[in-house]
Amino acid sequence: MISYLWQVALHSGTMGLILYIWVHRVGLPSGRTRQHLLGLLLVLPMGTAAVPWRSSVEFGERVAWLNSARLLAIPLPFGDGDIRVSHFVALGGILTILLTVWQEIVPGLRHVLQSTGPSDEPPPDDLVTAARSRVGWQQCAVRVTDDTSVEVVTTGRPGRSRLVVSRGALAALSAEELDAVLSHEHAHWQQGRWWRTHLLFVIRLLQSYNPVALWAFREYCIEDEIACDAAAVAGRDPRLLARVLLRVYQTTDGQDLAARSALRKRVDVILDGGPVDASAPPLVLPAVSLVMLMVLPWLV
Repeated sequence: MISYLWQVALHSGTMGLILYIWVHRVGLPSGRTRQHLLGLLLVLPMGTAAVPWRSSVEFGERVAWLNSARLLAIPLPFGDGDIRVSHFVALGGILTILLTVWQEIVPGLRHVLQSTGPSDEPPPDDLVTAARSRVGWQQCAVRVTDDTSVEVVTTGRPGRSRLVVSRGALAALSAEELDAVLSHEHAHWQQGRWWRTHLLFVIRLLQSYNPVALWAFREYCIEDEIACDAAAVAGRDPRLLARVLLRVYQTTDGQDLAARSALRKRVDVILDGGPVDASAPPLVLPAVSLVMLMVLPWLV
């Protein structure tokens, strides 16, 4: 099992480095192609690392292009040769797991503990009507919290969606801005986005030791938010949603650098005209998949 986990990390790191260089070399903008490449980076290494004929000693010594066992056995220039690259790699995996706990579990618990809970008053009728008028949200549950922050989120599962709106959002947003935000949240439930995101989140948790997987999933989620932003501003002034995101930025904890960076990127993409889905040739994804399937199994 440990060998397989390392192989996944090796393939993920190799593929991630190649894609990172290529994406920045060609200047691939935010859009569907970039998002699909990030999803591929999360999924493909788990398959290439499981190819059965790669596990033999003969393959690693005579056939493979790279035998990572030799790299892992290299002694580091301290500790009298007792500390090897493998110890450094293991330490990196442990630190990445701790980072996952700090970035995902702790903020989630803090949000639950600091939540003010639902308001005693029922949600406004116009908010309920606006939410349930959208496709697939006819049975959407709507509630309002006493939180003063500008926050509108959807939770639940397919067929059981729930819309949560803070009183701060109701007080701060105009009717047009609130409608744009509702359109953004509704877009998360369209075109299979809910299923893909949650499936990739499970894959990400299985690779919680792998820093490349954690980075790829974070970037995937940002691209997903950008895609939903594009759906929300379609047919309306994009500055409506940009203003809302800037208000959310102002209420975000200054120490939450990742969230603030994601909000800045979303605003920039919106004001620049949205994601460019047609910027890459249509065969990029199958071509990248084919190349990686030809390269990664030969790295052990």
